[in-house]
Amino acid sequence: MPFLPATTVLIPLISAGVIMIFSKTRELYLKIFMVCSAVFALISSLLMYPAVKDGGSIATGTGYLAWPLSFTFRVDALGFFFAMVFSFCFLLIIIYSLGYVGHGHARVRYYSLILLAETAVLGIAMSASLVGFLVFFELLTVSAYLLVIHEEDEIAMFAGAKFLYMSLAAGLAIFFGLVTVNYLAGRTDFVPGGYLPASPLALYALFAFLLGFGIKAGMFPVHIWLPDAHPAAPAPVSAMLSGLSIKTGAYGLIRVFHDVYGIGLVRELSFDRILLALAVVTILLGSALALQQDHLKRRLAYSSIAQIGYILLGIALLTERAMLGALFHVFSHALMKGTLFLCAGAVIVQSGKKYISQMKGIGFEMPLVMFSFALASLTIVGIPPFNAFISKWHLALASLESGRGVLVAVLMASSFLNAFYYFPVVITAFTPAEPGRIRLDRIPASMLWTTLVMALFCVGFAFARPHWPVMLASRISALMF
Repeated sequence: MPFLPATTVLIPLISAGVIMIFSKTRELYLKIFMVCSAVFALISSLLMYPAVKDGGSIATGTGYLAWPLSFTFRVDALGFFFAMVFSFCFLLIIIYSLGYVGHGHARVRYYSLILLAETAVLGIAMSASLVGFLVFFELLTVSAYLLVIHEEDEIAMFAGAKFLYMSLAAGLAIFFGLVTVNYLAGRTDFVPGGYLPASPLALYALFAFLLGFGIKAGMFPVHIWLPDAHPAAPAPVSAMLSGLSIKTGAYGLIRVFHDVYGIGLVRELSFDRILLALAVVTILLGSALALQQDHLKRRLAYSSIAQIGYILLGIALLTERAMLGALFHVFSHALMKGTLFLCAGAVIVQSGKKYISQMKGIGFEMPLVMFSFALASLTIVGIPPFNAFISKWHLALASLESGRGVLVAVLMASSFLNAFYYFPVVITAFTPAEPGRIRLDRIPASMLWTTLVMALFCVGFAFARPHWPVMLASRISALMF
């Protein structure tokens, strides 16, 4: 099925173009077409599983663009895992968007851009080389920037400008790394085990990759765009940025470490230690700054910084179990942080309240939404049997196996901080404000049910046998080591 990778990427891309061309068509038809496009992209992603589950891959023989920018699509188990997470979460985000922007402005533009962003993240997951990765990385920059400034007010324009400038800097850093890799090895494709020779230039290129992918991931100290972009962007865009977009930075680091440099060279250059130190600071700093925020979406934004630190920690340890923890945290964080941002958007749409201190009693007004928020909060803290407990468990075991027991203390401290800044939100929401002031949820059904479905997925897999996301992450990590 060599056509599947290109098909998966092209479905939302073509759909975005169709929506722009037929923008004057009745909006209901455009909405149905957009949702169908997301469904087909998910189905196309899932159809690749039989070919990649045992270490195989699917590659397109056709090259796109002209040399030296030509690239092809290739999907292995790692790319499939990310594509599956991306396409599934995008489907829920798109359905949620139908209600969120239903009475807003520039809706057709929004529909096209959200599909364009899906094209970009799927293209990143399925690119066979650094060239394809960079092409879709820049497409993600442009589409995400336009989505961040969707409200077109002063706050959105400022946050969007910061996001755009830093994303362009990230792209230039990755481009420098790409050119250096091509100069040293004469190739830029992804090959299991890597191929780059040791040299000072290889070290400089690795620093460039770390900068570029670190900016996109929201890693300390290049995280500064993230706390401004999330509060300014529409809630589904925040869910996309936190749950999906920042994962492309982590994905890029995994590919460069394992399929360009090779873990032996990464260790030789001591880059695993550098990334490990940055991961620890990212975890603790993000958690500490989240405690200080009263703006709900800003608190969630700083939490995203801490959560990406877990994934970076798993990448930096360079062991099979650590990669299992990192990959599963990619999956669990996409669900739990997506839930939290979608809940925040529902609160803002119905009540107009953006600050936690204003949300007293909101749980009685919006019981299903705040129940979803509570489920996602329990997940992100790492309480069993919720998803994040599994990823943190494997990261802790990997830390002990590598002789770095102090990292377990870091994980525990971060979990306590997570509880300190999430549980007060839930407690405040379910503290009665006015006796008898209780009403049912009145937000659009598309927003309510997608939020609840995503929240249930945060715990639902704990009762599934086998636990296939863990099984898939375990199989991928075994193939990588």
